[in-house]
Amino acid sequence: MPESNVVEPPSRHQRFRAIMDAAAGTSTATYSNHPRFWNLPLPELRNFELYGIAMMRPGGAAAAAPAAAPLCCHGEDHCHTATPASGGAAEAGLVRGLRGQFPFDGTQFPPLPWGGKRVAGADIVFIAQWIADGCPGADEDHSRVQAAHVSEMSTALAAGHAPHPLFEGPTNQLADESGSVKARKNVEHLPDEELRRLRAAIAQMKSLDAYPQDERSFAYWARIHANQCQHGWEQFLTWHRAYLYGFEKRLQDIDPTVTLPYWDWAADSQNVQASLDDMGAATNDNGYVPPAYQCWIDDDGLRKLTDGGKVPQAVLDGLRAKLRTSYSSGARLFKDAGIQYGADPASDEAIKTVLGDINPLFDWKRWPGGNASLIFEAYPTPDDVERILGIDDFFDFGSGSRGNQFFGSLETIHNLIHNFSGGQNPFINVAPNEALYGDMQDPGTTAFDPIFWGHHSNCDRLWSEWQRRHPGGGPDDPGDPLPPWNFTVDGTYSISRLGYEYMMASKSFLTNSAVPIQRFQSVAAAVHPKVIALHGRAEIRLHAVQYVARPGFHIRAFLNTPDASVATPTRGNPNYVGLASMFTGVCIGGPGHCDVPAPRTDRFDLRPRPHKTPSNIRFNATDAVKRLASQGATSFAVNLVVLNTDGTPAADALKIDAVSLNFFDRPSTSNQQ
Repeated sequence: MPESNVVEPPSRHQRFRAIMDAAAGTSTATYSNHPRFWNLPLPELRNFELYGIAMMRPGGAAAAAPAAAPLCCHGEDHCHTATPASGGAAEAGLVRGLRGQFPFDGTQFPPLPWGGKRVAGADIVFIAQWIADGCPGADEDHSRVQAAHVSEMSTALAAGHAPHPLFEGPTNQLADESGSVKARKNVEHLPDEELRRLRAAIAQMKSLDAYPQDERSFAYWARIHANQCQHGWEQFLTWHRAYLYGFEKRLQDIDPTVTLPYWDWAADSQNVQASLDDMGAATNDNGYVPPAYQCWIDDDGLRKLTDGGKVPQAVLDGLRAKLRTSYSSGARLFKDAGIQYGADPASDEAIKTVLGDINPLFDWKRWPGGNASLIFEAYPTPDDVERILGIDDFFDFGSGSRGNQFFGSLETIHNLIHNFSGGQNPFINVAPNEALYGDMQDPGTTAFDPIFWGHHSNCDRLWSEWQRRHPGGGPDDPGDPLPPWNFTVDGTYSISRLGYEYMMASKSFLTNSAVPIQRFQSVAAAVHPKVIALHGRAEIRLHAVQYVARPGFHIRAFLNTPDASVATPTRGNPNYVGLASMFTGVCIGGPGHCDVPAPRTDRFDLRPRPHKTPSNIRFNATDAVKRLASQGATSFAVNLVVLNTDGTPAADALKIDAVSLNFFDRPSTSNQQ
């Protein structure tokens, strides 16, 4: 490797040693039997004492200082008291010794270093500061430099001199840390890291499936649907909401950032039809499911199959030719790879196992599609969903009441998606002992297919949208229990109280909540073209806005306006999003009265939340995004300007944890129920 031409500057510890060595010169003096004690290893140096005097600790020489002289009663100029010890780094034994102060003033010891020359005053100040900082080594100094850099950068970011970077972690990490609602996202736009975490959590649950009574296992939760699912009446929606909630909490026991994504099957209808057309005359196993649920073979999977010794070389060669090619069913992968299913059952089973290991969201018994005159004739479009959401009556929308049970419009579509997703086994002629239909077609097996959870999250999302449009509408059995959980129907009415919301996609930017923001700018974050084209609502959200004790102020929001300031026009400006006004005031309480309240840690504390608990601010950015997208924008930056009520910049008003730009599917959803 070529040598670097970059020379690292000396650390403060190295500079301290160099100063002391230079001052000592050729002196051979020893200090409590230690020659040049300043060259001791840091842990020993920090605790070094010279004849009982702590040399490297602030205040270390205070005990050795003489008592203060008595006050002079005659008022002469020569009458004075000794300066009391401050207890700071100036009182460290080494600093007093370098300055020639008691006891290094010749009364007990000569000034330091013994036998050498005096250290310059500026260098003594440097040494005193290093001691005050705890005598850090090179690594610790690097951390301090980094912290100083972070502080400097935070100040620059808060002033709007630099853009905030895009947060690359999972969106729900921020929500988990702040105790706010978490986002269930559209699975088509789930970031890679969030999809990886979901798969890892599902895989961990599946790893416990061999223990039938372990409620942490995937199969345990799948069997609940087999035994207790509610269909064809008004508890269809309420029971499944409780079911999703319980399963999601098990996932969050593994990874608190994981939520259940939703599969917006109406938005996929064009993909499904295209898949059918591509398959030509195929009447089954011809539909499309999102890539997150598909199967493929990768290099590691191929290695496992090779090492396992159960898969013939010709089959391995066929799979190798299809490396990293994704399929909506395992049957299609077999067909494309030239594998004759059923000819070698041991080989088939080995491949199925590896496909499930590669993608825990894949299910072998899933052959999506069906006869075009049946499935695709009724497959829902966005317009169909919109018409259903316009139904006023809860029972007609969801499903019938206890005394008049029937399948409502949403549940009817739900049934079709189950049949479409499961499909028919294309291998039934060569494997007559296998199931004729896919897992999703049978209530007893449906929840064993991970796509079930994405399907029902979408049903739940549509119900939450219906609730937003029809507040107070049904069902009529609020006190009924929802077995097997300690849940009643009315406990399912609010998704925000259950801790989640539905969101198509999100771009987040972290801020330093300790530094007030005067101007905010983010980097321009690329947004998927499908999100831009299909979203129903966009918003800018300010997270955990703190109450600041000062007069009220205003926040203006813009998009793609990096130089936004108090002078930036708003009228007729296509980049302008809106204004938020904050109603605050000076603190009228005692010390700490207006501080940010500490989070509650006692789960039995039922008091109302403190009135200064940080909350969120939301700007409806739908129109601004639409205007900019019509001009060709595919990336969006968020810009904020904070103003006093007289229109001047407000530099001490806005303290927040993060800013996000969020997109919601059409139809738009809200967590305001």
